[in-house]
Amino acid sequence: MNIVTLHSSTRFILVLACVAAALGADGAWRPFSADSPWNQRIAPDAASDPASAALIADFASRGPLHINIKDWSIAVYFVDADHTPRHDVTDSRPGVYGKGFEFPRRIPIPDGAVASPPVDGDNHLCIVDRARHLEWGMWWARQDAAGKWSTGLGAVTDLAGTGVSPPWFAVGRELDAARARASGFPLIAGLILVDEVKAGRIDHALVFAYDHCRTGFFLPPASTAQVTVPKTKNSFGIPMGGRIQLDPHWDVKHSELSAGGKIIARALQEYGAYCGDYADGNVLFAENSPAALQAWQGLLRPDELEAIFTPAMIREHFRVLEMGNVLPGQNCEIRPPYVMSFQFADPAATARIDYFTRTVSVAVPRGSDPRRLVPRFTVFRPGTSVLVNGAGQVSGHTIQDFSSPVTYRLVAPDGTANTWTVVVRSAK
Repeated sequence: MNIVTLHSSTRFILVLACVAAALGADGAWRPFSADSPWNQRIAPDAASDPASAALIADFASRGPLHINIKDWSIAVYFVDADHTPRHDVTDSRPGVYGKGFEFPRRIPIPDGAVASPPVDGDNHLCIVDRARHLEWGMWWARQDAAGKWSTGLGAVTDLAGTGVSPPWFAVGRELDAARARASGFPLIAGLILVDEVKAGRIDHALVFAYDHCRTGFFLPPASTAQVTVPKTKNSFGIPMGGRIQLDPHWDVKHSELSAGGKIIARALQEYGAYCGDYADGNVLFAENSPAALQAWQGLLRPDELEAIFTPAMIREHFRVLEMGNVLPGQNCEIRPPYVMSFQFADPAATARIDYFTRTVSVAVPRGSDPRRLVPRFTVFRPGTSVLVNGAGQVSGHTIQDFSSPVTYRLVAPDGTANTWTVVVRSAK
């Protein structure tokens, strides 16, 4: 047994580059940089996840695809922060806030703004200054009778960047990875905007939610995991950050979808949708400020997709893209320390991490030189939110006997320990 002990700019951005990154193919505004996962089309040869069929069957069992517009969506207000009233937004949960919401806190919120209904819902409020490339995103945003605002969690996001936060275990303060969604996604990410549908094209990935999403685990571009709620499991379901896609060969043009429905369908084919939250049904999200709700009249309805995107259609024409190794969330029920990644110098060797059995299953190409199979660990060290690379402690160890499992005992500074087994087989 091998014992691994875990020991205790200014950015200059050209204006033209920023403008180009913020424009979609149709010239409409979109958040995030051109290299953001939200703005990357799905490659024609992108692989499906091995569990895609089972995951999509479960997703389809939850019902047809719906669009949250009036309720349970995101109220967006586009502002000029210099000319918008500033508010000392308080924490309804003292000390619970994300990056950029440090005190003293002055958040631009326009007069008459209201958070997304219903009153007893998530009450998302999204303030965007497009010129400054900033989002102030809030969950459980409330304004009292005296006009005082509070929030359950707020965070600021740089919309000129990728829109992807570091994972919760890679930041000094865990909440710096959090945003107003369970996934750590900014509120504007994946949202269907009025201007996009009017322009005839959505040039980015969407976000979806459902009631069987996997809890306790996530993968980028998510940075946090959904907490356990009724109907969910930590052993099955699409986790935060999982991506689905509508079959690119499905005939959108000749479908019975409305014009707005076809715009959404094409986005689901070209960009797909990332799992970003929990919801009672299979839903996408469209902006729902009072002005947006008025603009949606005659343009897009909540039931726009339901007659076509039925459970049977979803089972036949959707897939989950390859997820690789998911990561344990901040609320994972399995105790650390964790093996977060497991690689070899030989790039052809692949590893699958099973957190429930603490097993790493490695597939190596036939005829590989054992000297190139030196394992490199990335291990989470509990209590400090620091990633530790364990390569130095196990360098020189090679796996030469493919028939015998190799075990590693991980010991954390607080004394927490567990044993991981590495099983190696030849790839087909």
